[in-house]
Amino acid sequence: MKGIINIKNLIIGIAILLIIAIIVLSIYFYRNHATDNLHPVVKTVFSKIPFFKNKMHTDLVSETEINNNAIEEEKKIIEYEWSEIERQKQELQSKEAKLNEKQSELEVLENKLQVAREELENRLMNIKDLAKYYELMDGRNAARILENMEDEFLIQIFKQMKNEVVSEILSNLNSQKAASITKKMSGL
Repeated sequence: MKGIINIKNLIIGIAILLIIAIIVLSIYFYRNHATDNLHPVVKTVFSKIPFFKNKMHTDLVSETEINNNAIEEEKKIIEYEWSEIERQKQELQSKEAKLNEKQSELEVLENKLQVAREELENRLMNIKDLAKYYELMDGRNAARILENMEDEFLIQIFKQMKNEVVSEILSNLNSQKAASITKKMSGL
């Protein structure tokens, strides 16, 4: 009988030790650990114990608040990034409009340049044709006609003629006019 009592006392002692161990571990987890690190089964068990029920609820509320705060922060970041994207988009559109405007201006200038080039080529062709006509004329007759023209125009015609013809026309021009043209042709 004594053996049975000893076994019974031993079982009771072990049960008391287990209960004390559970209480100590529970208090330890309650004070030192967040409940989000616990195994789901342990969470379920703790949520049924009145002492831990509030802790579990508080941890869930704080976890929800943390998640809500994180979501709010992410929203703010996304809104900021979105506004930056919109600002950059408007800036890009503005630059694109300016670029298109510059391109249009450039095309207009290019067209004007092309027209001016064609006019210059036509004028040069006309001067070459005139130079050919005056080359075929007698030097005295050509000098009589050319004497009344502007010096710059004469220089352009002379540049298109052979040197022998130019010297003959210059010799038949008024000496002052010939000197003025010669000076301008030399670049002095």
